[in-house]
Amino acid sequence: MKILIVYHSGALRNALAIYRALAKNRNVELTVALPEWVTVHRVYHPSGRLEVNRESDTSGYRLVALPLVDPHRYNLGFKTGALLKTLRECHADILHVWDEPVSYTLLQAAWLCLPFSPKSKVLFYGFQNIAPRWGASGRLIWKATWTRIGGGAAANSEALNNLRRAGFPSGRPTERIFWGIPTELFKPMDKIKLKQHLKLDCDYIVGYVGRLVPEKGLTWLMAAMKELPTNVHCLIIGSGPMREEIELMSEHSSLARRVHLQDAKPAEELPRYMNCMDVLVVPSLTTAQWKEQYGRTIAEAMACGVPVVGSDSGAIPEVVGKAGLIVREGDVSALAEGLRKAIFTEVRARLIQEGMHRAQEELSAEAMSNRLVSFYERVLIA
Repeated sequence: MKILIVYHSGALRNALAIYRALAKNRNVELTVALPEWVTVHRVYHPSGRLEVNRESDTSGYRLVALPLVDPHRYNLGFKTGALLKTLRECHADILHVWDEPVSYTLLQAAWLCLPFSPKSKVLFYGFQNIAPRWGASGRLIWKATWTRIGGGAAANSEALNNLRRAGFPSGRPTERIFWGIPTELFKPMDKIKLKQHLKLDCDYIVGYVGRLVPEKGLTWLMAAMKELPTNVHCLIIGSGPMREEIELMSEHSSLARRVHLQDAKPAEELPRYMNCMDVLVVPSLTTAQWKEQYGRTIAEAMACGVPVVGSDSGAIPEVVGKAGLIVREGDVSALAEGLRKAIFTEVRARLIQEGMHRAQEELSAEAMSNRLVSFYERVLIA
């Protein structure tokens, strides 16, 4: 089975782990096409730039670097000639575009395949769980494009439900497949030694990792921290426009010296900080334009043996399952109580055990690759 994956953020360390897991399947011949370089939010790479590492471990698969039309705007797709050359060379059975079902890269791949690789099954992999909004012309373009799509997967069920309601062909296979994280990187470590080494001198740590933006619920988190004992500190790792506001909030008398704000970390450093946390919080808040699409830090924390408390925004309850605690978004007392339970009560041991099991069996790169291969096989006989 020849598989070509096209992914605009294909150089992420997380993605590399998924390719390696896929390539271990003896029935898979894998090629990955990714940008030569692309700008990304600093939470995904502290430099704000992803580029191909020619020294990456690509044993078992082929890596092809292609130029984007504009590396600062990946949504404009790849340069047509370069992508076309790769399609011609691969003659893939499965052309899997890891992008939304209404992305330009998917449209580009679907129509380029028509004359040059007509037998390829073109698939998408998306996260977007807000229903698509477009005018009459947009609807016509996408309904025509979807006739060329063999099916697709998404990281949450709501994305697929919205797609069906928007008119995606009902006979095409779709499946929810959780995004996988590298459990060889995210794993339990010696918490006491790490806290000493990283100079995190506090009894208990509530951790947050991600973008520093209002919809991530950081103001709500700060309010909940005021209701927790003073020996519970908050470690916030990330970057974004709310940094100064968080610094100001942390000067409140009840939070003084209890909030530790650090810049986004490289993937290889992040597990050390996560292992210092007593609980990871994902306090996302739904807006008219956005709700949580997945929350990869949920899986990363669980794999490290850290309990997770999340809001009920978007996909969080689906990703957490029964292995964490879910609270009503925006409810300060409920969030404080959830964090208190995860740190101080007997439920903590269960959350750790179930979280580690879920991370390995449902949310790991290996689990994702196994489900992808099964899905590809189903698509090819559909």
